[in-house]
Amino acid sequence: MSTSGTSKHLQEAPDGGWGWLVVLSSFLSHIVVPGTLKSFGVFFPYMLQAFEEDAESTAWISSIQAALTMFGSVVAGALSNVFGCRAVVMAGGLVAAVGLLSSMFVTSLPVMYLTAGFITGLGFSFMYTPCITMVGRYFKKRRALANGLGLSGAGVGTFAFPPVFQLLIDHYGWRGSLFVVAGVALQGCIFGALLRPIYLIEDFENRKTVTSNDEKAPSRRRCFSLCRLLDLSLFRKPYFVVFILSNMLLIFGNFIPFVHLVAHARNVGTGAQEAAFLISVIGIGDGVSRIAYGWLSDLGLFPRLRGYTVCALGLALSVFFLPQARTYSTMVACCLAVGLFAGSCASQTAVFLAEFCGVGRLASAVGIAYGIQGFAMLFGPPIAGRLYDVTGNYTASFYVAGSVVMVCVLMLTSLEVHRTRTISQLTNVLPRTHGITENTESCDFEKDTDERTHDTCTNDDFIMHESSV
Repeated sequence: MSTSGTSKHLQEAPDGGWGWLVVLSSFLSHIVVPGTLKSFGVFFPYMLQAFEEDAESTAWISSIQAALTMFGSVVAGALSNVFGCRAVVMAGGLVAAVGLLSSMFVTSLPVMYLTAGFITGLGFSFMYTPCITMVGRYFKKRRALANGLGLSGAGVGTFAFPPVFQLLIDHYGWRGSLFVVAGVALQGCIFGALLRPIYLIEDFENRKTVTSNDEKAPSRRRCFSLCRLLDLSLFRKPYFVVFILSNMLLIFGNFIPFVHLVAHARNVGTGAQEAAFLISVIGIGDGVSRIAYGWLSDLGLFPRLRGYTVCALGLALSVFFLPQARTYSTMVACCLAVGLFAGSCASQTAVFLAEFCGVGRLASAVGIAYGIQGFAMLFGPPIAGRLYDVTGNYTASFYVAGSVVMVCVLMLTSLEVHRTRTISQLTNVLPRTHGITENTESCDFEKDTDERTHDTCTNDDFIMHESSV
């Protein structure tokens, strides 16, 4: 498992062992972070009354919180490269708890933007992405299943937290409830401690390459150090760029229902409790599909990217049909479909990032990808709200959300077509040039173009399996 001079570096991910505790840490992280983000709207009417501001201004609290959770992922990824994922997650638990505790005493909305929005969101970002990164480092063959198990916590939190938050508010008021939520966020110090570092041979090889580059250009070492910290060279990978942009569009369409679905349901005559339960229905479908689809995709029964594209198409159609659902049963069916397709897509994000960028650069890749998602979470709900102000209903809002996800589908389809054609060409060339066996199905086409000096790849470049193509 190790090589001379790198006795602590494993050749590949162990696919088990302590990794299952890392999956547990990711599961708990997703209960706390996405569960709180998607359920924080329970506090909205009480904050609206307390601060005596308009709905649009008050809604920015949740938008800033969710956006900072994603934007901060870039910083979290960079810090994880320096201090390790364990320390970053534990620090995030402390920061989020401080933000929520300080929000108990806030009396003005702008300060609430800072405490409940900025500080809490930044803490959540530190708790969130490093857990996803560590699962990808501990698993290879069962990476999709492990990610699905970890990410399924989001469905559990989305299902359980809304009624729990309401119960707390009924007993302790919204300010007292924030004290309890802060205690939940503080548990990041506990599940963060489970993220035991793992050292792979790929880390050692990447470090040697970086050191060699620094020695060749010492005058640019400072610039290289900054780029290395954020790993901005990932933007030179076309597949990575296309994937994160398409993922941002998918999140744009997926996040709008969490903000406006309850209001839409009540507008068409649904009761308050029944309308709130629709969010829990999405959470049920989301949690189940993250596990089930993660396991299914690891079986290799279908090309992974094609399956992801089909799920994105299903999400787009489900959001499209939401405004047409006029009975409660059809609303439940649409919400269940939204949860199932959204959860299936979510279980594959870290898997594709690991395959496109490599496990050694996964922390930066996850940080950048989730940071880009912050734009969707920041601007998606206000845009949908503006459409409601203009039209007087949420029909246009859901149509726009579905259309944006459809653009994501078109981008993914183009990516799949290009990869399939490239692989087909290489499989015809490589056996004649290098004698590659039939077990070699695909190639890492994301090698930086300035590093490629040959027209064909070697055996070491073939890291993408047929199920991923």
